[in-house]
Amino acid sequence: MLDLRLSIPALLLVALPASGEDVRALMLQARTLQLRGGGADPMAAAAIYRRVLEQVPGSAEANLRLSESLQEAQDPDAAVAPAKQAVALAPQNAEAQAHLALLQYERSRKDASLLPEAAKDLRTATLRLPGDPELWARLGEVSEQMKDNAGALKAWIRLGRLRPSFGPAWERALIHARAIQDYEGKREALLALNARNPEDRHLRMLEELAREQIQAGYLAHAEESFLLLASHVPQEPGFWENISLVRLQTGRWSEALESLAKAEALKPSPTLTFHTARALMNLGRFEEAERRLQPIVAQNLQPQWIADGAPMLYAEALLLQGKGKVLLAFLKNRSPHPPTDGEAQVFKTQAFISLNDWMSALESIKQGIARYPKIPFFQQAAALPPKYLEYAFFSRKEARAALEQLHLEGMATLWQEFQRWDKCLAALERARSLSPVRRVDMLILQSEAYDQLNRPAESLAVLREAQAMEPTNPLVQNNLGYLLLEHDQNLAEAATLIEASAKATPDNGNVVDSLGWAQFKLGRIAEAEATLRRAVELSPFSPEVRKHLGEVLVKQDKLVEAAEQWERALAFVFPERSALEKRLGELRVRIAKEQAAKVESSALPSAAPAAKPDDDEDEE
Repeated sequence: MLDLRLSIPALLLVALPASGEDVRALMLQARTLQLRGGGADPMAAAAIYRRVLEQVPGSAEANLRLSESLQEAQDPDAAVAPAKQAVALAPQNAEAQAHLALLQYERSRKDASLLPEAAKDLRTATLRLPGDPELWARLGEVSEQMKDNAGALKAWIRLGRLRPSFGPAWERALIHARAIQDYEGKREALLALNARNPEDRHLRMLEELAREQIQAGYLAHAEESFLLLASHVPQEPGFWENISLVRLQTGRWSEALESLAKAEALKPSPTLTFHTARALMNLGRFEEAERRLQPIVAQNLQPQWIADGAPMLYAEALLLQGKGKVLLAFLKNRSPHPPTDGEAQVFKTQAFISLNDWMSALESIKQGIARYPKIPFFQQAAALPPKYLEYAFFSRKEARAALEQLHLEGMATLWQEFQRWDKCLAALERARSLSPVRRVDMLILQSEAYDQLNRPAESLAVLREAQAMEPTNPLVQNNLGYLLLEHDQNLAEAATLIEASAKATPDNGNVVDSLGWAQFKLGRIAEAEATLRRAVELSPFSPEVRKHLGEVLVKQDKLVEAAEQWERALAFVFPERSALEKRLGELRVRIAKEQAAKVESSALPSAAPAAKPDDDEDEE
């Protein structure tokens, strides 16, 4: 940081009297009498500084030292006037501003009516010297006395950042964060208090915060909290299980397997087995998942969702491996279970079709239509031409093709569930080869598969097909419009499509986000801000929405709020997280530079004379 203070010789060169005492010698003499100069007679020092000021009344240095001397002599009230004069004469002098602020703090301890003035001077001083811990500590104390929880929180957090191991600062920050329900302050304080050798009560509070973060959907923050807890209490399986759940929910399957293994090593359970199988399936390791699930599918386990979910996940593993016979044997021996019987009937039908057992498949479909008419698979079967479901007509090629197409579309949906986009696309393309596409949702799925496989032109072409089939379908309109936006194609058409989608589904946060992004791309910045604020209200846990709003705010130079939106986006886990972290870091640097420039500008005299050429060296 550039030191803008004027030295004693510099001041004297500017304002030396034409005649009189040797001011330089007087300044040195007075300094030796001050307590901070090693002397013992601050009143004598003050008298000498007054003699200097008689000859050099414009000396900020002499005013500052006079104020110091009076403060050392236990007369803080008298010290105020020269301190203020020093700041007025040299507003760029950080030392003078800090001295005035601490002097005001000292006075406010005896007279509460002076607290507002002390707070004001301390805030100014912290802008000039943001790295001074004492200033932040005093500002924290003054803010507390004024019942200013927000100001106290900021001060103690800044002190804590400067002195990370200073627990009392974080303790006090936590008190104020809880008082005003400031989530970010509470989180930062608890992370700091648990960083090294935490007390048990701090660990309990961090665990409580982690569960709140899970409930609020702040999964990245929750994972951070549970990882910290696990580092201090590694023998607690619940921490590792919660870490795994976050990783599962955010699709980080390999990382989830690592934490699941740690939890299982401490305390095995059917729940952990189920989650491990799920992670394995999402990694394409279906045979391993099948082996994991075998011991638990035959048991009536608790909780109920395991009893419901494990057999169906096992059935999916068999179906995706092409083990139709094994699947049929499993379903035959399975006890009736109403919550999942309809799903089991679908898998049974698909197994028959995969084995080309057409008569059994037809019978299974008829049973499904009769028993489970609300299940989409059987609704789609019921929508086929009635003759396709007649035994006499079923030997015909088109009837079998229709059933196989139905099966392949179901398989594509399963492959999508486990993010196997290559397999999903292959199933959809095979289905299309059998007969024309009847359903727009399959075109939307095919478009997504192309997009996930980085084939945007084909994704766009399929959405155009969907548009031709159902031109007013809101999902088609939104997806097509957003794809055009992302590739900077036909922005006007994209906006029209998304506007239509938003009109049809005004409470859909994703669509409203698309609309705001379209407005931004078209340069309609004010509209974009209003629309994206609405999107945040509708989808408060969407990092994409907050990323977009941040971009709009940056465009309008609302940098601090943009940083807040991006910080909130980082409370979630998403693929582009590292890129946003980099952007946010750059934005914080920009904000800091602009704030520093404002402080420097405000410290300069309003009517400063132009610098002379030979003044350049002093300016440096």
